[in-house]
Amino acid sequence: MDPREVRARLDAALREREAARKAAEAAEAEFVEAMRDALAAGVTVTEVAELTGYHRNSVRRIVDSADEQNG
Repeated sequence: MDPREVRARLDAALREREAARKAAEAAEAEFVEAMRDALAAGVTVTEVAELTGYHRNSVRRIVDSADEQNG
């Protein structure tokens, strides 16, 4: 393979990976926000856990951690 083609392919792959990483971070933030909103609206931690597949303690930890990071 021509080195220029390899560099171009690598550059494209790096850009694609960075875009995927940003999309995953945005999706994770939306997920945490949805869990926080659900809890604030009165949905129980048990219900959130059942809907998400997370353990109740994990739901609490995720939401508490996000709250701490956001101040």
